[in-house]
Amino acid sequence: MKTKNNVQKTVLRTAAVIVSFVLISFTVAAQGFWKTILANSSFNQIALAMAETPNQDDVSILETENNTSVYFIDQDMDPELEIEDWMIETANFGAEYLLETETENELEVEEWMLNEDLFLDNENTESPMVLESWMTSEKVWNN
Repeated sequence: MKTKNNVQKTVLRTAAVIVSFVLISFTVAAQGFWKTILANSSFNQIALAMAETPNQDDVSILETENNTSVYFIDQDMDPELEIEDWMIETANFGAEYLLETETENELEVEEWMLNEDLFLDNENTESPMVLESWMTSEKVWNN
């Protein structure tokens, strides 16, 4: 019995080590895999498009004395929002659906709640726990 347990433990440990090596090798191989996937995907194209210089229409170019160009991107701004008359009028927002608070009735003690026979289970009384010999046996607890 003891030999069987030791063999099982050894087999499980060996299997765990082998699985660990396989997972590590997949992880190392996957690094190159993800590079090739991302290189040939639309994510790469999106990243390149975002990194490219913007259109000439949106950019002001300023030539400097060293013949280098400095780009200034024009920022578009939305006009400030204003409150309009229709926003204030309550008829536009369904005023007929006004919320009313709902109140519940108070809880009451009913007759069945006072009936002790419904809650006491005198038939299923448990016997007291007994200490058995195997519980204190050194053969069982010392492996």
